[in-house]
Amino acid sequence: MEAVEDTSEKYQGSIVSKLEAAIGAENVKISKGERLLYSHDMAPLPKEAQVAFKLIPDIVVRPRSVEDVSKVVKLAAAEGMPVTPRGASTWGLAGAVTAFGGILIDMVGGMSKILEIDEKNMTITAQAGCSWKQVYDAAWEKGFLLGSYPSSAPSASLAGWISTGGIGIGNYKYGSAGDNIRTMTVVMPDGSIVDTGFKSLTDNMSGYNLTRLITGAEGTLGVICEVTFKLIPRPEILRPLAYEFESLDKLNDPLMDITRSRVMPLHIAWSDNNHFEFLKKLGKDVHVHGSAMIVVLEGDKDVVAIEEKKIDEIMAKHGGKKLPDDVAQHEWDERSYEFRVREVGLGSVPMEVLVPTYSYGKMTNDIYDLLKSMKMEGGIIGIMADRNTVMFMPYYVYDSTSLTKSMTSLSFNYKCGDLAKENGGRMLGGFGLFFGSTLKPVRGAGYDVIVAIKNALDPKEIMNPGKLLGMKTRFGLPVSAGMLGFGMGAMATVKKLLPGDKNIDEKAHDYAMERQDDERFEQHKIDTVIKKK
Repeated sequence: MEAVEDTSEKYQGSIVSKLEAAIGAENVKISKGERLLYSHDMAPLPKEAQVAFKLIPDIVVRPRSVEDVSKVVKLAAAEGMPVTPRGASTWGLAGAVTAFGGILIDMVGGMSKILEIDEKNMTITAQAGCSWKQVYDAAWEKGFLLGSYPSSAPSASLAGWISTGGIGIGNYKYGSAGDNIRTMTVVMPDGSIVDTGFKSLTDNMSGYNLTRLITGAEGTLGVICEVTFKLIPRPEILRPLAYEFESLDKLNDPLMDITRSRVMPLHIAWSDNNHFEFLKKLGKDVHVHGSAMIVVLEGDKDVVAIEEKKIDEIMAKHGGKKLPDDVAQHEWDERSYEFRVREVGLGSVPMEVLVPTYSYGKMTNDIYDLLKSMKMEGGIIGIMADRNTVMFMPYYVYDSTSLTKSMTSLSFNYKCGDLAKENGGRMLGGFGLFFGSTLKPVRGAGYDVIVAIKNALDPKEIMNPGKLLGMKTRFGLPVSAGMLGFGMGAMATVKKLLPGDKNIDEKAHDYAMERQDDERFEQHKIDTVIKKK
């Protein structure tokens, strides 16, 4: 892609009127204040990033239907204008932020409806902007279980998570998002509308699997508009179990035993000592004094009882202490709210990496060593993706008001990817804006095939440019994997030289004071009402 000039004035002149005519003026936004809201995702981006990339879109559109999306993309294709699909932006690697301006398609703003629950075929169809919790709850009310969904289910959008690969809750038993999709309705880069599979049938046939092609593509091959998921009959019982261990590395052996047993939990997850200490300092109700492993069983009551006995035996063998049912239930209920530390105004950025199960213990200690060397406050949570694969989600907290620390802390994500590679794993896609250059070394010769597919389907490179397939600045300058590695290494070095982070302790006191003030205010309102009576 060539250097990108400041196109706001041009686009807001000639193209806005065409978009308004196509999808309605009320669905086209051009005010700078509104566009600024879309210039970052979950993690705030340093102002300097605006120099290298055009993070503020020229136009924001909120389509109401697949046909609206098709009209927008056809217009963009005719104009050679970049298009960036965006969900709820609960991710922290700028995957749904524009790199070169252009049109940003807000899928949450206008396409967030459940379209159909087909009880006969056991499927649910929803628009791409729906939250995962919305879909999960709708299926549950009708007597079904959604087999896979993200830990950020209350806020994450369907298409957003699917676009980054979709490994999450339920993955161990029922597979990833891609394993649970029957079909998707996708608008391709030329504006054409395609169904990737079949609503009522498995896509087990000759020919390329289009659903898998779009899953994990990060919006670079088209815009996901509607998704149909297969459903599972709601279980007789859903039973969370919790076990406490002295430290996170002690989970290595019980995890190995579980994955080599015949027990098939719905979900296996963990949180480390640091995570619970952070929550404790912030005044949260914490009943775990070490690290916790959560094992969730589901199915017929008698089968679950047998599986629970087996899990208990494995945990006891390796020194795990079974925690009360109410603690287990609490941790299961909190599965979508791991990053409550953000309530005190601290940044919290998770990094997702995959390693083989046998590398669990070493990878755990390697992450701790990295946190220590970079003087960062962080914790480790994670899940089992399948029998052979562990997904680590280490996170760090930082004060987003400190530009230097915000920028240098980003290198932790990259370094975690290096650790994963050393332990036989890799970064988990997505790669977003900042780590697009790393796809080539991860995929090897397969990268050339991916590029060929991209060029064939999107010859004008309008679909979410600058992401996944290499990193480019707004001036057209490529950022190679080597350059990225050098830059991240330099930032990591700077971070190690800076004073150590003490954000939790510094903010915890202020947060406690704020909570006390809120409680006093609420009590004052109650006392006032009582006096009046």
